[in-house]
Amino acid sequence: MPNQSDSRELFKLGIDCINQNLYIGAANQLFQKLIKQDSLFCDAYFFAGYTFRLSNMNKEAFAMYYMADSLSQNKSIEFKQNLAMMSVSIGNMRFARKKYLEMTKYFPASPEGYYGIAITSPEIGDPDFGLENINIAEEKYYVENKDVQFIKAILLNLNGKYEESIKYFEKVQSKFSKDDYFNGNYALSLYELAILNNDEKQLKKAKKHYNKVKDKSNLTAYIKSKFETP
Repeated sequence: MPNQSDSRELFKLGIDCINQNLYIGAANQLFQKLIKQDSLFCDAYFFAGYTFRLSNMNKEAFAMYYMADSLSQNKSIEFKQNLAMMSVSIGNMRFARKKYLEMTKYFPASPEGYYGIAITSPEIGDPDFGLENINIAEEKYYVENKDVQFIKAILLNLNGKYEESIKYFEKVQSKFSKDDYFNGNYALSLYELAILNNDEKQLKKAKKHYNKVKDKSNLTAYIKSKFETP
């Protein structure tokens, strides 16, 4: 925090706007002004990024989060986490992975870095590494976490552990039963196990869940190939 009293007042005013969800654009201008006054004020970069994100200006938010994280010298998990999440939102999974790995290095007690690695794993294509990290995250959260269980179900499926993946899909079904990503991936696990066991009943269940997917365009070609005739 700068020593000047006017800078402190501007920063507080910007935070008040965020807390009240009012004048977000004006708050962004306040933080931008503070950055011009002190180019090393990392909190101003962070909240400028946050106000950009609230305005759905993700690329601008990414740039501000990047500066905040760079200036913080690996002292803030919040800066890294928000930068990683923004990287995911703009499709930069490799950079997000880099930040999640840094989180596990500098903040190993937190589950968030391990969870983030698992989130990026399906697209990067290392499901075994993703499963390894989601197992660590699951242990570190201490309490049951449905989002973690959902990602674990998908990674178990990608690792060919269909029976175990189904158990995890069933754990989260109450929360994600209407989610297309859930129904598509759950259908695939059911299908793969049904084919292995020659189980017609389970195959029908797989088709039932596949048919619940409202927008199939977001499913992988592999999933669709199991249920749609060429």
